[in-house]
Amino acid sequence: MFWNKLFSTSLKLRLAIAFAFLFFFSCAIVFFITVSSLVYMKNSESEAEMANIARNIEKIHVIGAKYNSTNIVRSGEACPDEIREQLLKLWPDSRILYVVTQDLPENSHSYDTYYLLRKRKIYEVIKLQNGTFSSKAVKPHNDYRTMRRYFLLVMGEYVDEDISIEIRNPDGSIYLSTEEIKRRFPESGKDKKKGGFQSYKTMLPDGKVLELKKRIYLVSSIDEKYRSTFFGILTLVTVAGILVSWMIAGRFIRGVKRMTSEMKHVTDSGDYGRKISRRQMDNDREIRELMETFNAMNEKTRILMEELKMVSNNVAHDLRTPITRISGTMEALLRDRSLPDSVISSCASVTEECLHMKTMINTILDISRVNANPDILQKEKVDLRQLSEDFCDIMQPEAERKGVELKMELPDHPITISADKMSVQRVISNLVENALKFTERGNVTLTLKESEKLIEFSVSDSGCGISEENLPRVFDRFFRGDASRKYPGNGLGLSLVQAFIKAHNWNIECQSELGKGTTFLIKIPKEV
Repeated sequence: MFWNKLFSTSLKLRLAIAFAFLFFFSCAIVFFITVSSLVYMKNSESEAEMANIARNIEKIHVIGAKYNSTNIVRSGEACPDEIREQLLKLWPDSRILYVVTQDLPENSHSYDTYYLLRKRKIYEVIKLQNGTFSSKAVKPHNDYRTMRRYFLLVMGEYVDEDISIEIRNPDGSIYLSTEEIKRRFPESGKDKKKGGFQSYKTMLPDGKVLELKKRIYLVSSIDEKYRSTFFGILTLVTVAGILVSWMIAGRFIRGVKRMTSEMKHVTDSGDYGRKISRRQMDNDREIRELMETFNAMNEKTRILMEELKMVSNNVAHDLRTPITRISGTMEALLRDRSLPDSVISSCASVTEECLHMKTMINTILDISRVNANPDILQKEKVDLRQLSEDFCDIMQPEAERKGVELKMELPDHPITISADKMSVQRVISNLVENALKFTERGNVTLTLKESEKLIEFSVSDSGCGISEENLPRVFDRFFRGDASRKYPGNGLGLSLVQAFIKAHNWNIECQSELGKGTTFLIKIPKEV
């Protein structure tokens, strides 16, 4: 419920949160793809590294201790064609594995050593000075110590990457293994990484099987290693994303806020001639089109309202003259004593209705005149407390006649405001008369309060009240709720009150509950 209320309050907030989530998930996806790519590259490099280690192991296994000397070791393909033909002629079923160039002093005669594979046996061949070849069988087990030293070197180089090397004899027995070497050292105490191994297997020239295993890098292990760094960066990026998205969202809805402000101004003031200038319009095409549409709509509304007011005023003016004539005629007939009583009664009834019609027409004209030109009000210094007390004294007999208690809660000192005295009197009279009219029993309370910035004037009653669905329409012209239809009236009193209140730049609020009563509260800002 809280989140629904939070997200439904502000478009700017929702846009900011949406952008923040976008930043967060984008960074998370980029991080995952980057880590996965690094893991893939690392595993690919591991395979190449294991192939290189296997080649070195094969060289050591074939060449022996000479591998660690300064000799130059080349593959058998580097053997000169002439030597290759001679060697293959002497040993047709052999294969040249390596060519080793001995590094001798400058004045000494340098020579090459050729390592041949023949029937699963390795031979070391040297070309003598007389052009003949000397060969001897190489015993790989004599290079066990050299191989073991290389295993230790590899284990030291890859100590953090959990590498395993194993050489098995053709019968399956272990020739040399890093596991055997590890058992000779104390445990490091490091946590074993989870995940599988990457395996590389090859056969050595003499039939032994070489197998290397290296721990495969996993995304989870990378994440564990760099978790604090990642979440730190992600937090910073998310915070930055929220700030950036808040500014972007503010930029997006700037035009919407301006539109809302203009609409609120039109709603509060009724100024349908107000337009948004091109200089104030937003650069975004959609917002600019919305503002132009608002201007066009406002212009049409202004024209319609002017036509409506003109028709209303003209009708009122046109009706006032014939009604005045009818009323004058009826009054002349009433002065004729020779007429029957029934005719006199009818004339009196017509005269009374004409008076009601003239009052309603005058009220309509007053509302139109004040709404059209608020400056016609003649403002002066008025004691609101004294006006309220005077009118309550006037209405006290009517309240006593109805059996309603008329109460006043007024301060002891004067409350001076700048206002049109006649308008304030009509506002007070309309509100108090309405309260007395709709209150059968109970009380009507007139309250005046003063605070640091506001003067609050309210009229409360315990009458029939106004239903919730009718409450927004109480200030509409000619509107009368279902509960008030049994009482006399034309539905213009509150419209006139609202017109006077708006002309003074005050605010009026209505709070009501059906069957319990109504309160009208006027808020008057103090002059600075």
